[in-house]
Formats: sequence, C-alpha cells, structure tokens
Amino acid sequence: MWGRLELRWVIACRAEVPVGLIVEAGCEAAGGDSGKMDARLVRGLIIALILGTVALLVVFKISGVNVTWSDLMRIDPIVVAVALALVAATWVFDSLRMSALVRAMGENLGFWSGIRVAITGVFVASLMPFNAGGEPMQIYLLRNEGLSMGQASAVVAVKTFCNALAKVIVAFTASSWIVLSGIGWRVPSQMKVVLLTAYSLYVAFFLFALFLMADPRRIETVVAPILRSRIVARFLGDGGPERVLRSIRKWTAEFETSLDGTRRRLRWTLLAVIYLSVAGWLALILVPTMILAALGIGAPSEQVMANVILFHMISSYVPTPGASGAAELGFAELFRMVIPPALIGLTVALWRLLTYYFTLMVGGALTIGQLLRRAMEPTEE
Repeated sequence: MWGRLELRWVIACRAEVPVGLIVEAGCEAAGGDSGKMDARLVRGLIIALILGTVALLVVFKISGVNVTWSDLMRIDPIVVAVALALVAATWVFDSLRMSALVRAMGENLGFWSGIRVAITGVFVASLMPFNAGGEPMQIYLLRNEGLSMGQASAVVAVKTFCNALAKVIVAFTASSWIVLSGIGWRVPSQMKVVLLTAYSLYVAFFLFALFLMADPRRIETVVAPILRSRIVARFLGDGGPERVLRSIRKWTAEFETSLDGTRRRLRWTLLAVIYLSVAGWLALILVPTMILAALGIGAPSEQVMANVILFHMISSYVPTPGASGAAELGFAELFRMVIPPALIGLTVALWRLLTYYFTLMVGGALTIGQLLRRAMEPTEE
C-alpha cells in the first residue's frame, strides 16, 4: 500500500494503549508486505461494520422506538455541516501540530502533506484494535516526507504526549466544572466506576510514558527483561531479542539526537502543540453537543464534556477496531440519564456517523486516491 511496511517491536510514548509495547514503522522501497497491511485494514473494516451495526440495532431495540422520516427531518442540515467541519478541524489541528514540531527540528512539512499524514493515521487507527497503528503509520509517512527515523519518531512521540496531556487537562477541567456547579454527575453508578477506573489507568500510563520520555534510554531497561523472557524469546526466534534491542538502541540514539538540537526551540513549540491538542479535543466534544442541541435536548455542557472525554479514555482499552460495538453501547449507556429514550438511538447513530464513519469515508477515499496515483506512475525498468 505505502511501499513495504515492516513492524518492529519497540517501546513508544503512547498513553492511550495499556502496556507500552507497540510497533515502530520502518519502510523499504521494495514491495512485499503491503498485501498483509491491506488485508488487515479490510478485515478491520468488516469487523467494525458488523459490530457497529449490531450494536446500533441493540440500542434501537432497547429504546423501543423506531426512527421515522419526521424524526430525521428534525435535524438541521447546517448542524450536520458544522459537525463535519469540527471533525475536519481536528485533522487540521493535528497537521498544525506536526508542522510546528517538524519546523522546530529544522525541517519542513507542508500543510496538505500534514493533513494527509493526519487523516491516514486516524484512518489506520480506526481500523485497528485498541486504536493502535496510527502512530507507526504516521512515522512511516513522515519518513517519506524526508525526515529521519529519529526525527519522525520524535515528532509523533512528542505530539502523542501533548495529546494525552490535553486529554487529561480537559477531563480534569470538566470534572472540576461539574463539582463546582453543584448539579451532580448524571451518569449510571456502574458507569462512574468504569469511567473513574479508566481515568486512573490512563493517568498512570501517561505518567509512565512521561518517565520514559524524560530519558529514552530507560526504554531498553524496561523492555530488555521482557524480550529475554522465555515466551517472547521463543516468539522472536534465535537472536530475535538482541536484534530488537539493537533496533531500540539505534532508535533511542536517533530520537535523542533529534531532540537535543531543538530543546530550546521546542519549549515554545510544546506550548503551541498543547494548545492545539486541547483545541482538537474541544472540537470533538462539540460534535455530540451540537447533535443534542439539534434534537432539542438541553444537556448541560459540562456533563457532555466530561462524558465524551472520559468515553474516549475508555475506548483506548477496547480490543475491537475503532472500539466498534462497545462505542455504540457505551455511549448509549453513558448518556441514558441525559437523552430521552425516544431519541437515544438516533443520537448514537448520528454521533457515530458524523465522527467515526465520516473519518473512514474520507480516509478511504484518500487511500484509494494514493493507490490510483501510484498505479498511474511510470515504473522504472
């Protein structure tokens, strides 16, 4: 699909995934493994569609209400357009974050190239379990833009760290807002336990990632005992653990080299990236807020804000592609004390369509366009 994509085990700074082991994207010019990547994405898409459809049918069945044409006519097309624009804005913010970090390293990333990297990363993550896969793909695409492996890894790692920090900030702000407003958190008691547990785990993994990122050499210290364990060593084969450790040492050295020369400029860039990350999450939170308003549901802003951001923290631990199935059922349960039963199915369907499936459509169209463009390129003999 994008040339040969090799996946090597590496520790990366990603607070969204439990256990820090994910993959580093490496690439070679020759083809060979692209078919496997294509098959994995297609399989993820099929699973996501099946689970999402079944979950939506369950939500409509439980609510006991059939959506009529008059219900659909209540939705203002302008609201739908603005909601889609908000989702697109998250891609713009992601592009701006990467461009800022790349410039801090003395390189350049065009706006549209950044948009392509952002959308492709989200598209891949949406079709992978635990929403993983987006960061390695972005590293791969940034390398195609002329960055070294260390630079690309540093950009994605710092961006992911800032994104995780922004998520924690927004969740803390929303929770504090609820407490200070005195209106109480209108969420089923069992969901409160799940949300608070997910939030605690997320913060714990975030702090652990921060600990590793402060000194990337700690990554080898953490990973080495795992790689040399009997189970993992058997899986990697003879000499596999040492090969992976050498790859980690090389990646760590390139990562540190990329950051060492830019630490002074990176301080101000980090603030800008954190602000852009917060703006991205606020844009995503506004989507269900607008849907509720369009359906005439007067939900308190702080309730929606807390529920949505904490929901995204939970979805990081769901092993289905794009959290499909769990997303629909979880969102319905999370908002059942806010949304009238007659409208909960329609609300969940609109939210999922305007966020998840819109991303799949745009990302799929972009991917197909890239494939067609490359197929039309003349091949060298």
